[in-house]
Amino acid sequence: MNVLIFGGTGFVGRNLIEELLVNGYKVSVVTRNHQKTVNQFGNKIQVIEWDNIAPLSSIYKLDQIDVVINLAGESIGSRRWTNSVKDEIIASRIRTTGAIVAAINNGTIQPKVLINASAVGYYGLCEDEEITESAEAGQDFLAQVCREWENEAYKVQNTGTRVATIRIGVVLGNEGALNRMALPFRYFIGGPLGNGNQWLSWIHIRDLTSMIRFIIEHQELAGPINAVAPNPVRMGEFSKMLGKILARPSWLPVPEILLKIALGQMAEMLLHGQRAVPKKVLSADFKYKFPKLKVALENAMGNRKGV
Repeated sequence: MNVLIFGGTGFVGRNLIEELLVNGYKVSVVTRNHQKTVNQFGNKIQVIEWDNIAPLSSIYKLDQIDVVINLAGESIGSRRWTNSVKDEIIASRIRTTGAIVAAINNGTIQPKVLINASAVGYYGLCEDEEITESAEAGQDFLAQVCREWENEAYKVQNTGTRVATIRIGVVLGNEGALNRMALPFRYFIGGPLGNGNQWLSWIHIRDLTSMIRFIIEHQELAGPINAVAPNPVRMGEFSKMLGKILARPSWLPVPEILLKIALGQMAEMLLHGQRAVPKKVLSADFKYKFPKLKVALENAMGNRKGV
């Protein structure tokens, strides 16, 4: 199968490419930085340069693509959420997804499946109830981002293209959010964020990438899919387990007021979680390598005891 990936140079994208290559897929990556992408992957993939502005019909030979995976979008956690940053977070996702959808609808690309990224933030501010894919969207900013992003993907009108939107939880691996979460433990000031009672839906990077391949290969999987491990935990439990694995105490909670002062509205995504469960992939008999937090964290942190 020929797979076309948007957003392939990030943490998830790079690991996904390795997963697909090992399993015999041919991979093309669409990027604005041709040389950087070539330096990362060499000749293992085809690198396609695109400015994110011109229609995808301007790119030569996309008619042989079987699968499109869209992970592209401005980072939600790199900058304080000013109005202009929030606009760009939404616009960057709609811009790329809209171009992909237009290319599918006009026949430039004719994939059997489009897998579009989303996040468990779709569900908004939740309490203790388990959230499956049938739950409604929330009302906060992250929920708005995910809702508009997914709605754009579902504008695909080609009946030959199956559309799946994967609502991803916190990804555990040797990069990304886990590194930032582990940093305070280095200075013996690790602890839960806020009161620690909020739920954290997580997934190991290897399970995420194999789940995406699983979705490609299982035609019954379509629509929204919770890309999370089957055992979400509360923030307090997560912090305690992380401290234990790193041989560091987890005793100093970060007060809610400090997070709001430091991060502004962005603090919402840390203080309010979702107890999302992966009903669809479990029903399709997807097998997790890391279903439990302890083993997932031990693998993700590797030999970094004591950070």
